[in-house]
Amino acid sequence: MNRYTLRWSLLAASVGILVLIGCSSKKSESYAPAASSQAAPQATVPSAEAERGESKETVTPAGTVGEIWTQVADEQGKLTAAIQNGQLKDVHHLAFGIRDLVVALVDKANAASPAGASKLKPMVEQVKGSADKLDELGDAGNLSGTQAEYTKLVSVLGQIKSLTGGK
Repeated sequence: MNRYTLRWSLLAASVGILVLIGCSSKKSESYAPAASSQAAPQATVPSAEAERGESKETVTPAGTVGEIWTQVADEQGKLTAAIQNGQLKDVHHLAFGIRDLVVALVDKANAASPAGASKLKPMVEQVKGSADKLDELGDAGNLSGTQAEYTKLVSVLGQIKSLTGGK
């Protein structure tokens, strides 16, 4: 009986430690988009962390496709700087922000021209996948992997931009 009690005690202590580590790491993960990226609030798109139930952070896309592309460019610049400076803990916020803006952007573009929706859907899925991968790589501290995945993201964003008429 003592052997089982010891095992359960160790298991409970391990779970408690993991919970404490998880809670303490979330304190520094708040991110507030720059005021310029909230120029014309229209809709709120939940971030990936909200989808996973970790946070209720949101990105507020601007009103037009062109304005959203300005927001994407702003977030992309921040992401580039974070990667160049090795600030990998910030990568997931920025990648998820870009992803959320692209989803809103494509929704607006599809509403304006439904014919392009079939071309854009797989590209949006690539952006979502890249954001998730950037989150994983950034959390793991994998700078070279983060840089490689960011290069893929930039390529897909360029393709989406050409299809949606971004300048």
